[in-house]
Amino acid sequence: MKIELDCVPCLLNRVRYEIELSDVNEETGFEAMSNALDILESELDLEMPGHLISSEVHRAVYKSLDDGDIYREKKDLSNRVARKVINELDEVIKDSFEKLVLSTIVSNSFDFGVMGHEAEVGVEDRFKKEIVDGKLTVDETDEIQEVVKESEKIAYILDNCGEALFDSLLIEELNKITKAEIILLVRGEPIFNDMTIDDAREIGIDKKVDRIFELGERAVGVNFNYLSEKTFDILNDVDLIISKGMANYESLTEVDDQYTIAYLFKVKCEPVSKSIGYPVGSNIAKLSKK
Repeated sequence: MKIELDCVPCLLNRVRYEIELSDVNEETGFEAMSNALDILESELDLEMPGHLISSEVHRAVYKSLDDGDIYREKKDLSNRVARKVINELDEVIKDSFEKLVLSTIVSNSFDFGVMGHEAEVGVEDRFKKEIVDGKLTVDETDEIQEVVKESEKIAYILDNCGEALFDSLLIEELNKITKAEIILLVRGEPIFNDMTIDDAREIGIDKKVDRIFELGERAVGVNFNYLSEKTFDILNDVDLIISKGMANYESLTEVDDQYTIAYLFKVKCEPVSKSIGYPVGSNIAKLSKK
């Protein structure tokens, strides 16, 4: 997915948010923002995929802010809310593939720093209501299930913390309907509130899959410039990629003619809305065959 003009203020808004989360002094904050602006000035091109520019901006920002796990507190908050919602809605979502998919998509709202998207206010009640009463705007779960059943190897690319607890439930269901090897892919280094291998082990989702690997160096989405050779081989070897979240959608649409991909995400901004053809707030479960 190519970058759009609306992506630029959103990107800088997220940089500002990360500076605030890091609680650095004013000089360091200005340095981080200056480095972000330098990347935009040198690389901004409307033919450039947005995730490539975003990756370079955030690699520079994280370096300026000492490469820490900036969203650590937000990750912990997300996990606490997710556990509470799951405990209260266990009877609603268990044993229903469609509801499990919907819950993983609803929880994709755990995305902090996206301009115009509110991730915290009233999130618990909102999640419960949308999981119970909500619907998939694009519902290709039947088609996805059929591909799952026919697959021998599946790559499952995680997105956010909190959300991943719902992914864990969906993976349990996948293990019931397929004998396929399931390979979990996570970020190689902290970026946003995305799952790393340590985050995966903390919630035990690594125990529900056959193997777990890191995508590669710090990057937004699935960035082939920073993808490890092992992960590249995995993606080329599996029968199905389950792609969680907007960033993975934005990046994989650049190559989705080469893979069979189940996209599961919530539309949280106008550029993605324009790309997918559905309004902001839509719950998407879409199968793209190579």
